[in-house]
Amino acid sequence: MLSKSKDMDYPTLLTVNNLTIYQSTPDKVAPLLENVTFSLQKKEKLGIIGPSGSGKSLTLKAILGILPVNLRLCKNTSITFQPDVDFKKNISFIPQNPQLNLNPLISIGKQLQESLDVVDTISSKREKYLMCLEWIEKVGLQNAVRIYQSYPHELSGGQLQRVIIAMALCQKPALIIADEPTTALDPILQNQILTLLFSLTDSLATGVIIISHDIALISKWTHRIIYLRDGKLTKFYQPVTSNQYIIKNKVVNKEVLLEVSGLSVRYKKGWLRPTYFKALENISFTLHKGERFGIIGVSGSGKSSLAKAICGLIPHYEGEIKYALEAHGGQLIFQNPYLSLNPSFNVHKTLNEATKTLKKSKEYNQTRISEVLSLVGLNDSFLPKFPIDCSGGEQQRIAIARALCVNPDLLILDESLASLDVDRQISMMNVLIDIQNKTNISILFISHDMRRVTEFCDQIMVLSDGSVIASGSTQEVLHNSESKLINELMLNISK
Repeated sequence: MLSKSKDMDYPTLLTVNNLTIYQSTPDKVAPLLENVTFSLQKKEKLGIIGPSGSGKSLTLKAILGILPVNLRLCKNTSITFQPDVDFKKNISFIPQNPQLNLNPLISIGKQLQESLDVVDTISSKREKYLMCLEWIEKVGLQNAVRIYQSYPHELSGGQLQRVIIAMALCQKPALIIADEPTTALDPILQNQILTLLFSLTDSLATGVIIISHDIALISKWTHRIIYLRDGKLTKFYQPVTSNQYIIKNKVVNKEVLLEVSGLSVRYKKGWLRPTYFKALENISFTLHKGERFGIIGVSGSGKSSLAKAICGLIPHYEGEIKYALEAHGGQLIFQNPYLSLNPSFNVHKTLNEATKTLKKSKEYNQTRISEVLSLVGLNDSFLPKFPIDCSGGEQQRIAIARALCVNPDLLILDESLASLDVDRQISMMNVLIDIQNKTNISILFISHDMRRVTEFCDQIMVLSDGSVIASGSTQEVLHNSESKLINELMLNISK
């Protein structure tokens, strides 16, 4: 954890004065960010906090000089770096989603070498190879040779985030800009990744700007925090708590919808001498109609494998997955709605493609589309919009509406709210509860966030290394478990 000092006395690395960003439209010029001013000293760690849409990412893009073409800076805005900072070589960026920022066709080692080539002119291939292995080890990854030879799809989210950190720090930058670097990770991995990031930047005397919507998480690591809301800089003294709350209802229907008995899933790796990786081992539980059932666990615990198996996306498994007679099965809602929605389809086509699978009349399809939009709190004005025209919360509502089009009896949310800020998470959870009250649909809520699961679900099951370590009512699991893992996950509740 960072040892904070009020009397930092280092040269100024970055100065941002009167940062104002406008969006030009045919009928008006609208300010998206207004009069944001701050500075960063060498070795300083600065946090930028705010809800979705507050201007955090716009601030980052302005500093990096990568604003979209339809946005422009005010003439009075100035962004200046210390004179000896070479922008192209001395500033590194750590993105939110490493899967989207690593080339799936190039090995980890080659991508790490490309980062080294930016600042080091090492002619010897052997030297480059050894330096890559050294950085892989520095970020805490075991078996460096295997990681070097691997492709992005062969590594977990936590491993990929460490690779991204290695690629950023191997250039020995004067400034690191990190955009929500731990959003999709579980609390234990979040702490590990931030400990790693800040310990390495300290050793390199690097300044850091870290962007997040989680004040409790990054306040431990930063010297100062600035708070953005509605595009304006606000003085920040106390953590901002959500002004929303989850409206819970009691489940009274005990009719069984789904029974999972002795479910085991193994993945095959290799061809000539294949090995088998155990993803799930002897999983059993019962889900009732109208029930909200939580599945919680850290990265790699088997949560997503369980979701895919229930939806029929894993054809080979041991055990039994049995739905009630005449049940319409389950629909899976993925973590990132923007990636799961076709960017070339507008909302109408997205929903119509789903509704057409019911093989009803066109009139029925149009009525059903309007019904599901209403269920998720949207209206027909969204039909001509494309995913890029919608906010993150609106995209998630559209993804839920698409799932509802086929009248499922079960919604499976696989980390579907992880990338949203607290207010939007709670708003979406209330939308789900409202849908459940109107349709009696069951919900399987998969997450690494113990707080959200315990607030939302009546029953929970905790997974670790593919096995169940605790299961029962929310209160039973919280108060009667002696598991170290559960206690670590519960630390997130006390933030």
